[in-house]
Amino acid sequence: MRALETCLYVDDLGRAETFYSEVLGLPLYGKVAGRHLFYRLSGSMLLIFHPEASAQPGDVPPHAGKPGGHACLAIPREETDAWQTRLEGHGLTVTRYAWGTRGESLYFHDPAGNVLELAPASIWGLG
Repeated sequence: MRALETCLYVDDLGRAETFYSEVLGLPLYGKVAGRHLFYRLSGSMLLIFHPEASAQPGDVPPHAGKPGGHACLAIPREETDAWQTRLEGHGLTVTRYAWGTRGESLYFHDPAGNVLELAPASIWGLG
């Protein structure tokens, strides 16, 4: 079993789309104005919901949550420095944490306050 999708919640989908599409460079898979953004990752999906809109009943069960979540996206170990430079170049505060010989994580916040992490899968002994 593996995670198929990860959900985060944001109060401003426009700012979120700019951040996830331009700062992180993720490919937008689909969106419904005022409700959600869906991003395709390697082998999974990142779902960004507006909490009030996604809590309304519809074709699928309501998704209720609030900003302040966490997601870790896998990057190759050799790209850690380049990602830190890119994120800081966009004005983000990045905290770098070393997991011994397993690799390093980059922690930062999206515009809604969700804690994002970029790290090689090796921090969990994967890949």
